[in-house]
Parts: sequence; structure tokens; C-alpha cells
Amino acid sequence: MKHRYVFPLLAVGLVALAPLRARAQGWQPPSKQMPEMPARAELQGGAAGWAGAWLGSQAGAAGVGADQVRAVGEGARGPKAAFVRFTSGVFPVATWSDRNGDGRADMIEVFRDGARIVQLIDPDYDGTANVMRVYSASGELLREERM
Repeated sequence: MKHRYVFPLLAVGLVALAPLRARAQGWQPPSKQMPEMPARAELQGGAAGWAGAWLGSQAGAAGVGADQVRAVGEGARGPKAAFVRFTSGVFPVATWSDRNGDGRADMIEVFRDGARIVQLIDPDYDGTANVMRVYSASGELLREERM
């Protein structure tokens, strides 16, 4: 008899998560211009000051508040970090990568509950996002858009 309540509870849980998934799948970057990578000194004070609209947007898609996000930079090329990992507790929120060392992010990945949900890419390194990939919670590519 206990099992007859499991399905309704699961259904309620899925309905409650539906708006969060839709918001994540409908995420749009605040700009097509990729953000500048932070200096290592900027990372010591958290993320809010220098990440601005990008951080708020990514935190919203990840389902956390921007004030809950911490950033850690790695692999500095000159004064700027080459890779920044944004986290909230144990879960990743986003990563920014500067793959060509020009000081601007070339790839941004946004996560929800530890799973990548969006990948924004500047494959020609001109500072403007050209490709956005949206993934399901299970990691399946749902769509790829040319921007």
C-alpha cells in the first residue's frame, strides 16, 4: 500500500522542477560579447564585483543566488586567469575558459545540480559568442544554435 503514494509524489516533484528546467533551457547570455577574464587579485574577493550581469544570469540558470557563488581561478597567463570555476557549495555553477590567452572567455559552461546545461562558445576567438549548445539534465544535446 505504501507504493501507491510514490508515483504521485514523483509527479509532484517533476512538476515542481519543470519551471527550473525550462528556465535553464531558455537561458540566454546577457550579451553576445564574451566577458573578460578576471585578474587573480579580483578572485580573492569572491565573484560579485567583477562578474556582474554574467554571474547573475548564470546563477539564475543554475538555480542559486549570485550571493551564494564563489570563484576560483587557475592557470594565469599574465595578469588574468585562464580558467575560472564558479561554485555554490559542492556544485559547479559555471566555468569560463580562455583557451587562446587573449584575456577574454572563449567558452562558458553553465551547470545545474552538477550537470552541464548550456555551453556558449566563441570558436573563432573574435570575442563574440557564435555557438550555444543546450543540454538535458542527463547530458544529451538538445539543440545547438548559431548566434
